[in-house]
Amino acid sequence: MKNTCLLLAFLALNAITLRPQDSLQSSNAANAQNAAKSATGARAAKPIAALSWLVGGVWTADGSKVAPGLQRIETRYVWSDNGAFIRFNTHFVVDKGPIPTYDGSFFWDPEQSTLAMWYMDTRNSITQGPVKVDGETTEMSFHGNDFEGKPADLRVKVIRKTNDHYTWQLEEKVPQGWKQLASLEYLRLGS
Repeated sequence: MKNTCLLLAFLALNAITLRPQDSLQSSNAANAQNAAKSATGARAAKPIAALSWLVGGVWTADGSKVAPGLQRIETRYVWSDNGAFIRFNTHFVVDKGPIPTYDGSFFWDPEQSTLAMWYMDTRNSITQGPVKVDGETTEMSFHGNDFEGKPADLRVKVIRKTNDHYTWQLEEKVPQGWKQLASLEYLRLGS
């Protein structure tokens, strides 16, 4: 009888301690699934989601239109680890291989209440400015040097043609409006 009581007490104690743990483990699994769903939903709900179509694969353009010896331009877009911004890098590919040229990010700037971008080139110059998305056109405005090395107000327009094709246009502010300096067609490989 004494052994039976001890056995029942042991089983009751284990049942009490195991059930909450089992429930906790199930709850933790459910919480992890809900957190993943929330993270995806939160990313989609953030203003940066307007640029999510760029993420994945390698975007390539014919570089011979930009400079002699330049074969192609490759740009990669990836989500930051926390899903808050999009990182990008651009390599100029020549005969000797790729030259890492630009590294930067697109992000939400809460102080300005707008999307923004910044990047650094190989000469340690930082370019930054606001980003505006209007339908299929993304416009980035910034101050920099034009092709003659003169300070200028510039803008880039990325015009989405399909999920795997966009036109990139660089323009300079002139007294008559905007003058196009360059235009490239980018196609995504390996999406």
